[in-house]
Amino acid sequence: MRTWVKISLGSAVVALLGFGILAGAGAYYFFRHLSTGHSAESNILREMDAVRDRFGARQPLIEVVDPRTADIRINRTADSQGRQVSTLHVLTWNADDGTRLQTEAPLWLLRFSSVNILSQLGVAPERFRLTVDDIRRYGPGIVVDYRRPGEADVMIWVD
Repeated sequence: MRTWVKISLGSAVVALLGFGILAGAGAYYFFRHLSTGHSAESNILREMDAVRDRFGARQPLIEVVDPRTADIRINRTADSQGRQVSTLHVLTWNADDGTRLQTEAPLWLLRFSSVNILSQLGVAPERFRLTVDDIRRYGPGIVVDYRRPGEADVMIWVD
């Protein structure tokens, strides 16, 4: 077997192993910080109000106007005023069974998400193009705040 074939195959195996390790570490971190349970909608709304109060009246980075028609707006900012972000937090509630889900992930881990990679490659449609750098520029605040009363509540924020 030629040397270049050996090197190419070896590089591919190392890249696949690296990707597998990274995916495993991400899944481990996600599930380690995952908290699920049952809660009343009023409790979730209080938690979300506390997050809103913490960040003030600043507009969310992603505004979901109408999910049925995919009317989603990204409110990019030019500057985060020097404030750093490191953690993405997710809080959701589903009315069907009263399930509450809360988790967090380090922002660097999102660099390997398909949304970030497709956005950087220019594959994602313009209105859905959002990268981790957009979130970093936005700075600490609410990324998504979406509510369908009596059905579901979703809030994602970074700090």
